[in-house]
Amino acid sequence: MSLAMKRPLPEPNQTIQDPPAVVPLLGPSTTSARIYKRIRLTARKSTGAPPSILAYVNLLEDTAGNSNDALQVLIKISDAMLFDESEFPEAIRKLVEHFRREPESAVRVKTLSLFGDLAAETGIDCGALIDEVIGLLKGETSAKVVSQGLYALERIGRACVGPSVACTNKMVFFAKSKLFSPSHNVQRHAILLLGRFVLVSDAEKESLELIGKYTDSADARVRAQAIRSMLTLGERGVALPASMYARACGSLADDYECVRKEALQLVFQLGVRHPEQLVKVSKDSDQEVRLIDDAFGRICNAICDLSMHIRTLAAELLGGMTMVSDEFLHQTLDKKLMSNMRRKKSLHERNAEHFTSGEWSSGKKWADDAPKELVNAEAVSLMASGACGALVQGLEDEFLEVRTASVNSMCKLALKNPPFAVTSLDFLVDMFNDEIEEVRLRAIYSLTAISKHIILREDQLETMLSSLEDYSVEVREGLHLMLGACKVSTKACLSLVVQKVLDVLLKYPEDRLSTFGCMQRVGQKHPEICMSLTPQLLQDHPFFDSAERDVEDPSYICVLIMLFNAAQHLPPMLSLFPETIVRHYAYLRDTMPNLVPHLNLGGQPAKLALTTSTGSRQFLETLLNNIQSSYSAPQARQALLKAAQENLDRLAEIDPSFSGTANFTAVFFGTQLLMEQLQVATTGQPTKAPLKDCLAQLIRKCLKLQNLFSSLTLEDQLLVKQMCLRASALNLVLVVKDRSQSALAPCQLLLHIASDASNFLQENSALVADSFTSAILTKLAAVGDPRPGRVFREILPVVQAAAPVVIPKINTNIKMCKAHILEPSESSGSTDNVVKVTAGLIASVPFVAELENLQESQRQNLRLKIKYPDQNVHVIVPRRRDLKKIMTEQGESESHWRLRTTVLLSHGVWTEASPVDIGICLAVRPNTDLELCRPVKVQFAPKPVKRGI
Repeated sequence: MSLAMKRPLPEPNQTIQDPPAVVPLLGPSTTSARIYKRIRLTARKSTGAPPSILAYVNLLEDTAGNSNDALQVLIKISDAMLFDESEFPEAIRKLVEHFRREPESAVRVKTLSLFGDLAAETGIDCGALIDEVIGLLKGETSAKVVSQGLYALERIGRACVGPSVACTNKMVFFAKSKLFSPSHNVQRHAILLLGRFVLVSDAEKESLELIGKYTDSADARVRAQAIRSMLTLGERGVALPASMYARACGSLADDYECVRKEALQLVFQLGVRHPEQLVKVSKDSDQEVRLIDDAFGRICNAICDLSMHIRTLAAELLGGMTMVSDEFLHQTLDKKLMSNMRRKKSLHERNAEHFTSGEWSSGKKWADDAPKELVNAEAVSLMASGACGALVQGLEDEFLEVRTASVNSMCKLALKNPPFAVTSLDFLVDMFNDEIEEVRLRAIYSLTAISKHIILREDQLETMLSSLEDYSVEVREGLHLMLGACKVSTKACLSLVVQKVLDVLLKYPEDRLSTFGCMQRVGQKHPEICMSLTPQLLQDHPFFDSAERDVEDPSYICVLIMLFNAAQHLPPMLSLFPETIVRHYAYLRDTMPNLVPHLNLGGQPAKLALTTSTGSRQFLETLLNNIQSSYSAPQARQALLKAAQENLDRLAEIDPSFSGTANFTAVFFGTQLLMEQLQVATTGQPTKAPLKDCLAQLIRKCLKLQNLFSSLTLEDQLLVKQMCLRASALNLVLVVKDRSQSALAPCQLLLHIASDASNFLQENSALVADSFTSAILTKLAAVGDPRPGRVFREILPVVQAAAPVVIPKINTNIKMCKAHILEPSESSGSTDNVVKVTAGLIASVPFVAELENLQESQRQNLRLKIKYPDQNVHVIVPRRRDLKKIMTEQGESESHWRLRTTVLLSHGVWTEASPVDIGICLAVRPNTDLELCRPVKVQFAPKPVKRGI
């Protein structure tokens, strides 16, 4: 049985004292339902029992005739949802009785709303509650109450896990009986209930047509809900017939925005589901087009809607219609329509028709030679007029939401249609000059995505490169990414790119890493053109020796990175390099191995990059087998565990693809080694290291296993939870034995972790716990009064006789959260780079870091940690907007983020510059954090305040 997580509100005459907060050292993580329930109840006793819902409901009996007081009681119940669920049946019965005798409709509405809250936030019996609500509504006359009751039924049905067919049939039958109500709210909620719970087989036969009739309702809200329910049925698997298309198109001209919005989505769904279905262009025309083409034209027409929300939705939907014909697709970028909507013919065609008909112009009658086939604009033609220039109009819209959606849709369509990508290139380049940074970025990323279909011309490059001087660092980095992904057509184009990138680098030296990556990709994509530019870029004279350039010059490094990467794909380039380049290559190869490839320079053969994943797996398998074979020899086992940690740390550095698995196994072995050492201490034997230090290390390693690793299998998660359970049991035993501190918090922690472990085992019944976990859970379930002394006596024999932990299986998908600080760099910590500021004032230090494998659940725990020389530590929460996903040529990275912010330093007067450590960590509990990388040192010197002249 589960309890909701809301805090109860105290009654006016009741004082509730908050229980002492339990700080989970290791975080939440029986082999039977009985043991699980027993542990949950035991844990609840230690923190105080929840209030009784009957105590609140009984107050309703004292409010007879006073609806205001009854309403206040119901509000208290809805605000306090942490109740004992065993009292729910009796409480529901009393609420139903009060509902029947309550004269005020507002109180009855609140009661029905409370039923929906109870179903959504507790584990109440939804089937019985549905019967009660339907029984109450059958005799109800108030439209507000019936409307709220239908909505409550929808909430209860959604909260019910796998509602029975009988329950759904009852709700559907009741909803159909209320469709004929004169109240639009009742109709709307009845249609909502039908769309959510009608059986798929029944919907295809009659319910879909029944709901469709209400698209002609007099009330706009009912019309919108009818279309929304049809879309809901489609999401549930009902086949939406193409015959609904005419009705959906008619709703596109509705006066109300809510109806047009739903109709747009229905037109989109029908076009995607029936792309090859032929429909007539108009009622009076015999011309037929594919349904996807006609739907595309109608959605394009919505780009001209008066509502910004409709225009945005239309622009978004266009990107999903990739099966549209090429002529319709290309027409979205051309505003020129057929002349005055008239089907004109050439002079030769008109003369030929006159000749065959025998009719010639006499000249006596005005305009007797004018085209006879004047047609109505609405009855025109082969394509809807809305498709003409629709995307262009979206790009020129006054609202950034419409422009952004248009750019996204253009990118999606261009990825599926290379000719369209070439046509749309100029329009995307024009968006580089948009006034909104977000739109510019979206255009840059879109152009990067379609780069494989296009080749840039010189006139296009001029517009792009002019944006390189943008004040926004994200725009500049996006352009670096785009230039590295695109190909240029001529030697002059590449020369223009290189010159502009180097000029901007002088203006923004902080962009050097992004520029290096750009030049690396440019060299890889243009080896032939780079070869023709080599003498010019290196300033190498054919007859005279040139002066040796500074290898620390960022502009020179950019040129070398580009040429070295081009030479990797075109080895004849190596003969064009002078002797000084060979020495510079050796230096850059050692300092920038990720940017400079292996080359056959200076007589050294090119080294081949070996794939080490297979060897890494074999090494790890051998290591695990050796440890497993020493299961019965504690001394040999501990020696192997110590050596394994060092080997696995080295393996993580050598093979990045295997680093997550190696780090996880190393931390696991370290935790296991500490446990075996502390297990000896429980018997009274002395330990080599201080007991408190060993416990602190054990807790930190368990926190790492829980918070730093992702993509764990269920078996891995069970091992981590069992490891945390062992650590918490050891912690309680050693604290009780030490007698120098209170054992209440360790005892509550053990109960908390045991409850989480038993919950996990109950949810995953296929998993089997080890002997230690089963024994601990059984002992805790048998404890009636969970006091530390009682729990200690029960678990002490189990802890002392515990067998070694099971060795984890190899899981190559494990990822570890890491960080790399790019700015300030290592050179910032030298004595030459000192941050000086008047004491008491603030100095800002730019901070840039990249985070690997950072999950969404970890973002809120990300912190910046500043440690001053006097051991003062400041922990800063970075702003959410400062953390963004890293863009690649394939799009946004799923788990790689870039943190770009400013760190503020301030302190009292120091005698000389001293280092300040700045690092990144995860705050996993109060006053406990896990570092994600080694902190960088910044020399900081607060100067004394000058007084007087």
